Amino acid sequence: MLVQAIMRKDVVWVKPDASIAYASQLMLEKGVRSVVVCDGNLKVIGIVTDTDILARSLGKFNIHETPVKEIMTKNPVTTSPDANVIDLVKIMGEKKFRRMPVVDENKKLLGIISIGDIAPHIMLQIELLRGTL
Repeated sequence: MLVQAIMRKDVVWVKPDASIAYASQLMLEKGVRSVVVCDGNLKVIGIVTDTDILARSLGKFNIHETPVKEIMTKNPVTTSPDANVIDLVKIMGEKKFRRMPVVDENKKLLGIISIGDIAPHIMLQIELLRGTL
């Protein structure tokens, strides 16, 4: 199965100068656990997760004044829409992260895929295999 079949296209993103508080509020409003950080051309330059906000900023920065670029994971691992989902599961497991931006050949944001998006499809495949054995 390819990433493009299950990726989410409605990605929550911010510019690098957006405040940590603004990114947190967006996550809360949209019910997501991360925001992708993009430049003005939607080129992916980072990602900030709820864990990043808790571990890297609380008690260390004024979240209303500090930009997300101070706590983001720079140059995150990304994938293409044509990548195989099974390969992503391996990478996510090895690198210990749960979300990956989906980009085109110019690193422009197209979507996002998470382990939560992948798991139901993997479980379905297992159930289908179980039925054939």
